[in-house]
Amino acid sequence: MNQMYLSREMGDFQQSLQQEFGDYLQQATAKLDLNNCLRMDVHCHDYNSDVPDELWGRILGLPETWLKTKDLVKCLKKNHADVITVTNHNNARSCWELIKQGQDVLVAAEFTCFFPEDNLFVHVLTYGFTPKQEQVLNDKRSNIYDFLFYANRHEIPVILPHPLYLYTRNDKINLSLFEKLAVLFQRFEVLNGQRDQWQSVLTLNWLQSLTPEKIEAYAKKHELDPADFGVDPHQPKVLTGGSDDHMGIFAGECGSYLYVPDLKQRLKTTKASELALEAIKAGRMTPFGYIAEHHKLNIALLDYFTQVALHIKDPGLLRLAFHRGEISDKVACLVISNLLLEMKKRKNTQKFFQAIHDALRGKKISKLLKWSANKDYRFCMKYLDKIAEAKHQSPEAFLNAVNQAIPQLFHGLNALLVTRLNHSKKAKATVQLDCFSTAEIAKKFEIPSQLTALFLDGTKKQDELSGVNIGKLVDHLSFPALVSLMLVGTTFGSTRLLYSNRRFLNDFAQHIGKNEHPKRALYLTDTLRDKNGVSNSLSGKLKEIQRLDLPVDFLICHDAVQAEPHLHVVQPLTSFSMPAFGEQVFRVPDLMEIARIFCEGDYDRIVCSTEGPMAAVSLFIKYMFNVPSYFFMHTDWIDFIKHTTDLSVHERDRIRRFLRFFYKQYQGVFVLNHEHKNWLTGHEMELDKESVFLTAHHTQPRLDNIVPISKRDLFPDATEQTPILFYAGRLSKEKGLFELPEIIAKARKSLPDLRVVIAGSGPAEKALKALLSDALFMGWVDKPHMAGLYAGLDLFVFPSQFDTFGNVVLEAFVNGMPVVAYNCKGPKDIIEHGKSGYLADDIEAMSQHIITYFTTDNHQAMQTHAAKRSEAYQAEPIMRQFLTDMGL
Repeated sequence: MNQMYLSREMGDFQQSLQQEFGDYLQQATAKLDLNNCLRMDVHCHDYNSDVPDELWGRILGLPETWLKTKDLVKCLKKNHADVITVTNHNNARSCWELIKQGQDVLVAAEFTCFFPEDNLFVHVLTYGFTPKQEQVLNDKRSNIYDFLFYANRHEIPVILPHPLYLYTRNDKINLSLFEKLAVLFQRFEVLNGQRDQWQSVLTLNWLQSLTPEKIEAYAKKHELDPADFGVDPHQPKVLTGGSDDHMGIFAGECGSYLYVPDLKQRLKTTKASELALEAIKAGRMTPFGYIAEHHKLNIALLDYFTQVALHIKDPGLLRLAFHRGEISDKVACLVISNLLLEMKKRKNTQKFFQAIHDALRGKKISKLLKWSANKDYRFCMKYLDKIAEAKHQSPEAFLNAVNQAIPQLFHGLNALLVTRLNHSKKAKATVQLDCFSTAEIAKKFEIPSQLTALFLDGTKKQDELSGVNIGKLVDHLSFPALVSLMLVGTTFGSTRLLYSNRRFLNDFAQHIGKNEHPKRALYLTDTLRDKNGVSNSLSGKLKEIQRLDLPVDFLICHDAVQAEPHLHVVQPLTSFSMPAFGEQVFRVPDLMEIARIFCEGDYDRIVCSTEGPMAAVSLFIKYMFNVPSYFFMHTDWIDFIKHTTDLSVHERDRIRRFLRFFYKQYQGVFVLNHEHKNWLTGHEMELDKESVFLTAHHTQPRLDNIVPISKRDLFPDATEQTPILFYAGRLSKEKGLFELPEIIAKARKSLPDLRVVIAGSGPAEKALKALLSDALFMGWVDKPHMAGLYAGLDLFVFPSQFDTFGNVVLEAFVNGMPVVAYNCKGPKDIIEHGKSGYLADDIEAMSQHIITYFTTDNHQAMQTHAAKRSEAYQAEPIMRQFLTDMGL
């Protein structure tokens, strides 16, 4: 589980919304005479909502629900509904069927109406019409003005549901739309059981801010007459509530109280449905119920997805090809349909999905199924039984039980999957990440374009990633993998659906001057508190965030690091290493745990610093919560591959194209040198110049009371005049360290007593020791000893042409040690040639600069300039600009 010490309450923003809306409901209900109120869910659906508004559902030919009308009515009555209605999309078939059966029902439907000038659709709840009027309403819904004018003329009351959830693909919604809505509608749904608190509170505050003067001004501005639509600017807006339930789980738990004077007496002579219609027309409505962030929608989608998995039919390739939508939508639907159709072939998976569906309706798993099930899955049944038990308790208990069970099921199934992989000889024979080199991964990273190679078995042995056979791949996907995919897909889908218009909600909050979402970033990284340069620089950034209490929190996946202020720590599901990356361990986090932290922490943007597992998590969070995302580049992977592999130009281009696609997923990319920025915005990577930000690492404070190391302590035959070169960092090929023997050999022609001290470790340590047998290798050195080395030695040598920045260059400068490096990337931006160090174009020049330094008398001046140069990299201005570029 996650650990974190916090200086504030988690989810303060969400708690404030809950408090504000709860206060409103309490005050509104306190004014009612409940003995004279009908209780009615004015917004719910059943199987006759058979054409979804969402594009993917239409492409796949899926209804919005399989819920039978009788089951919806049963759920409504169980939750004490006094009046029954069903508001299906664009039809009242269920209402007419119930009336034929002799039931008292208020006829209603939810019509999808078009705003012609805004190119968007809104839903309109409509009540009390005849079959003939239903046909006319359907004809007129292509223009919302005609629709509402007709409804008013025939005294058909309407409600605008979920006013801030609009159906459009426009990135920018013109806020003047809401000026028109204020003129067009008298009744608004302020409590929607499937929406989140933020939308509900924003709607509430907007409606309460409307004055007669504002509405009249809006009417004049847009040349609309409120009377044409049954709106009286001098009457307060009517606020309503409904469950918007599609699955028969929450129907009736939210709704509206309808005030009817002398109710008991009037029910003797008048149907409840007629009294309800009378109350709706008169605007005597008050919402009741509760909102639970994305959790209700999460449960609804879980039930929906289980039913899709149970009922889906092949949509057909031609339907996918010819249906309206972008190519990306059709490809996504193709993948989803194939996965779901494969799931239908697996009896155990189907039984489990049926068990989920039953549990959400309060039905426990049968003893026979428990007895016959694999013991590895007993924990799943335990959680499902808890859900079934909670269904018969309070709504809050049920909600909590399900939303606690989903992440626990996901975690348990992934842990089981990892255990099986670790114990599977077959898996060890085919998935040995420990044995993969960078070159092998790069060469095998491909998917065939030939469909027969992709879907059909071939005679050729398919032992590469480029030989992926989806049929075989799915055959090897185990039960835990498929169910985990369903669980995470449900959570992803429900959250994305709610926050699909997040940018608009931010704009709307600013427009009304209330309920703006806090600006806070969650910073993901695969390395922190490890022995490498990236880890060191990030640790320095975290210290500065902690010192200034900035609106950024780090999150790492680690089993040996403790939580701190501004630092979340989650436990890894599993971990692995790859020789090409030295001592770095890659840890796989629990995806849903991080999603929970993001949601509860009131974050509204995501940052990532490494291209490991956390990069995938950052993009998942970005698309799940629809938030801005940023990537902080530490590594030039093309250069890394060039220096560590024998890949051809074409194979390196394959990686470059993948990186281009990857970096373009982020709104902003931070780079550490001008050369890298020019490359990213040039023809090879094609990133927008406005989205690439130049930044830098900042210096760490110089330690106090440094004791310079004596050269004689390192080399017994040395004197204080003995020239000594110093290198500190990772010992690997891409760092250019294999050029050191030639550099030193050339320099020793003029400096025969030149010595070398090397601090650090890495995969090239053994080979380097063989080439520099007279050098002193010190291994990994802690900070106090490192400071002593900087203070006691002479010149830092940095032969890397790979580093995007060079933290050790700054570290040397802070301690007054000049640096000789190649004239490229990070060092080129930091070092002032001839003042704080030297920039060399090749091995010969680097050797000559070393000779120059030790044969001239400007040591003190260069040391002073080096220390002075480090002052340009102070933490506060760098962090300030970093936050500014992220919009914080």
